[in-house]
Amino acid sequence: MSEAQRTGLFVGVAALSVVIAVMAAPSTPKPPAEFADVGTPFFPEFEDPLAATALEVVGYSEDTAEARIFRVEFKDGVWKIPSRFNYPADGKDRLGKTATSMLGIKKESLAGRLEAEHEEFGVIDPMSESTALKGRGQRIKLQGPDNKTFADIIVGKQVPGRSGFYYVRRADEKPTYIAKLDLSLSTKFADWIETDLLKLDGNRLTGINIDKYSVDLDQGRIVGRDPSELTRKSSSDPWKLDGIDEATEEVNADEVRKLVNALDDLKIMGVRTKPVKLSRDLALDEGIQLNAAIAADMQSKGYFFAKSPEGGQQLVSKEGEVIARTDQGVVYDLRFGDVFNGTEEEIELGFTKSEGSDDKKDDGEKKADEKPAVETTKSRYLFVTAHFDENLIGDKPAEPVKPTEPSDEAAESEEPADALAATNTPAGDPKTQYEAALKKYEADKAAYEGELASWNAKKEEGEKKVKELNARFAEWYYVISAENFDNLSQGRASLVKSKKAAAESDAPVLPPGLPPGLQN
Repeated sequence: MSEAQRTGLFVGVAALSVVIAVMAAPSTPKPPAEFADVGTPFFPEFEDPLAATALEVVGYSEDTAEARIFRVEFKDGVWKIPSRFNYPADGKDRLGKTATSMLGIKKESLAGRLEAEHEEFGVIDPMSESTALKGRGQRIKLQGPDNKTFADIIVGKQVPGRSGFYYVRRADEKPTYIAKLDLSLSTKFADWIETDLLKLDGNRLTGINIDKYSVDLDQGRIVGRDPSELTRKSSSDPWKLDGIDEATEEVNADEVRKLVNALDDLKIMGVRTKPVKLSRDLALDEGIQLNAAIAADMQSKGYFFAKSPEGGQQLVSKEGEVIARTDQGVVYDLRFGDVFNGTEEEIELGFTKSEGSDDKKDDGEKKADEKPAVETTKSRYLFVTAHFDENLIGDKPAEPVKPTEPSDEAAESEEPADALAATNTPAGDPKTQYEAALKKYEADKAAYEGELASWNAKKEEGEKKVKELNARFAEWYYVISAENFDNLSQGRASLVKSKKAAAESDAPVLPPGLPPGLQN
């Protein structure tokens, strides 16, 4: 073998050894794509939070095995809650904060890659058809115009030992990540609406009429009538109760304060829609044009029509009414309907069964074998209207009478004082006194015009407020808490206390063992 052949053989063997070594060496696995996404945002294509026009949140109740959908959206120039009868929402700021928070969510670290791990992390889709009752998360979806989805995530359990960190996955992907969340998010109806129902300032109340009664449906008549009328001139004056025996009784200021506060801060817990025709008539302040459908709908909420003393039809509420008057001329008429028990969602949405029935469930009394799956709350229907009463804004200013200019004959003849008085001219030289009276009249006229302009402005403002209120009230039956109802529907028994009892409660408590003289 020649030297060249020997050299070539050595080179070939070496090359083969290298190939074998490379093939025999363990390979380094390529990292999964999920690890490459760590540190990146969940939705990198979502860049403008102001573009979001809808938020949908889906939760899941393990107690009832039902998904709960809450959605708020901007449509036709108005924010509404489709899942709550399209009730108007004050949602722009809250939605903007939520969208901004969603924009900043990043994949901090990979928690798991498999669908089988979703239950452990609590990120099963709440809308999933899976039979699993545990491990379902909360799905949050942000959308823009034409239902374009900007972000859609499922938020699961909080990461143990890491405050503010949760298991999160995209709804369209299987991998689960750990992410820090700071979402300004609420699915409570009350957090998305203007809850101040009456928009009434308690300091402006000048009169409250409580007509406390009940309707006995079996007998078809009103029972237990207990009327009370409270009045005051201004917020600095004490309330007076009509018919009180001032020698032995006084107004119970604490209970009246509860009443005023309840009117000032009356909160909406839920709503129901009224029939379209009824809403339109109320919005136009045309009263209630009764037909069978409207009567049936109102009766289901605890409102009935009875013959008035004049022979016409009058609206009767199952649990009485309250009329509140303000110095703005606005009069609120609050009518209390049926009572029922329900969960938070049932109060907002209503029962699937007929509402307003008098069975034990609606009255809050459960049968022996009937146990609620979740905590329930007692609430009540409220029917509200408003009207304007100009008598409440003060007397309309009276226009001053212009003095009558004396005739030439009267100026030359010294008329008696009674004759001059008939022409609104003071006694004395007729011409001189006329000029003085005219000057006073012009000053009075200027003052009158200013007072009239102020009075007309109050009237215009009051009428405008009533129109706005009725436009808001017209479409809805409201639902209020039992506590608010109790504070509003008080009778004389709670509004009055005896002066003797009041004096005893105000007396100082003396230590025992004092001499008899000091005890008195």
